[in-house]
Amino acid sequence: MKAKILLKEKVTHGTALLPVAIHHLSYGPNEDIFFYLHWHYEFEFIAVLEGAVVYTVEEQEYCIMAGEGLFVHSNELHAARACNGMPCEACVVLFHPSLFGENKLGTAYSKFVYPILNGKMIFDKHFKSRQWQQSVIERIIEIDALRNENITENELLLKSRLFEIWHLCFKNSAPEAPHCQGRRNYKLERMQPVLDFIHSNYREDIALRDLARIIPMSEGQFCHAFKEVVNTPPIAYVIRYRILQSCTLLMDTDRKIADIAKSVGFNNISYFNREFIKAIGCPPGKYRNEG
Repeated sequence: MKAKILLKEKVTHGTALLPVAIHHLSYGPNEDIFFYLHWHYEFEFIAVLEGAVVYTVEEQEYCIMAGEGLFVHSNELHAARACNGMPCEACVVLFHPSLFGENKLGTAYSKFVYPILNGKMIFDKHFKSRQWQQSVIERIIEIDALRNENITENELLLKSRLFEIWHLCFKNSAPEAPHCQGRRNYKLERMQPVLDFIHSNYREDIALRDLARIIPMSEGQFCHAFKEVVNTPPIAYVIRYRILQSCTLLMDTDRKIADIAKSVGFNNISYFNREFIKAIGCPPGKYRNEG
């Protein structure tokens, strides 16, 4: 959706020839936000070595303890923060789908990547105690050990570990039932006029009844149908969309925060601040200053 463009991470991960990045994260006790809400095209695998971290992926929270891991899908909004003030040490590996080949008709890409990207196959998100999940975590840690080495000299080893990770996840993935996919596509298509209306009119007052009339449905039926498709109640979605719109204005302009809040549909600056903190994890002023 268009709102996601505003929070796309601007950092390039790896190079065009080797689109892989390895990050080793270390945070002391009582550090609050590790990184703010963002997204990127790359797949992301995390293994927590010590302590714990809370990852928010879209609307779902995962508390990842030491010895556990997480998979973040391409294009998913995510953020990370401390878990109950605990310190955290973790390794993060990001790689672009093009690692499997640029040609979408190629065997590896079409068989093992495209089904994940289009949602026909579902990877586990939270890696815990199952044997194959522990193998994934071990491979992530092995990749982390390469971060101070010459990556180009270890390219084959790096790729082999990533392919092992992907093999284990794909082998243990679950196919989405065809009837579920068809029903989901139908519901999304039916809800698209509502999403288009929100994206075009978010600066204006939007009431639940206005959205329900577009379908049309009763307000109760509409709320249920919208949440089933978008995984967020309709008014909460409107608020979140406004917040995401404000992020680009905070970063790309020097306009006053109160003016920005009003321009995206908030008439009350205090309300804007509360909702911004809830969505992004910090006040708008801090978001602007820290980039």
